[in-house]
Amino acid sequence: MNNTPSNEGQAILTDSNDFPQRLKQALGENSIRGFARSCGFSDTVLRQYLNGQSEPTRPALLAIARTANVSVEWLAGGQPGHNSLGDGESKEYIHKDPLAFQTDWLKSEFPKSYDHLLLTQVQDESMEPTLVLGDLVLVDTRVRELAAIDHGLFLFKLNERILIKRLQYIPENNFRVLSDNPAYEAFSLDLSSKANGLSIMGRVVWFGRKL
Repeated sequence: MNNTPSNEGQAILTDSNDFPQRLKQALGENSIRGFARSCGFSDTVLRQYLNGQSEPTRPALLAIARTANVSVEWLAGGQPGHNSLGDGESKEYIHKDPLAFQTDWLKSEFPKSYDHLLLTQVQDESMEPTLVLGDLVLVDTRVRELAAIDHGLFLFKLNERILIKRLQYIPENNFRVLSDNPAYEAFSLDLSSKANGLSIMGRVVWFGRKL
């Protein structure tokens, strides 16, 4: 899995002409709407990927691979290894290049969300000092419903941008979007408006950092 930061956050598709076909294979018999919802974006966006009208950002590619249980290497470039888990001794680990998470540890630390974890990377400095550029985070993708959110650190899609921020519910159906870095201003989202462009992808439950 390639988690190299990118200014645009665009995934590197080494065989982009065949990507829609691999995406259709990954989709299988799932409905487009249901699969897109599990990934954290709209069915319109997924249809654009399927039709070759646009290419996914790196976080979107990670979400697709995690939802379909396929490797990012295969999804992005057609490289061998359709399944996200390897054979033999590698079955003891879930590989997230350049990391290998031990299965027993994940099951122990996240017993309820083990099958719903997404690994992604912090793409900006808005959450410093809590999270810094390049940090890796695990996201519990079960937490998706707006009604279940009170306060916490979340990965979410706002229009076409993938963000990691603190979300705080405020009475009268609003969310306050907060950054730990004081250089970034807080703002509010009206949940009653269908045009707010908000789609929750999950709650951040762990982070890792290179020393």
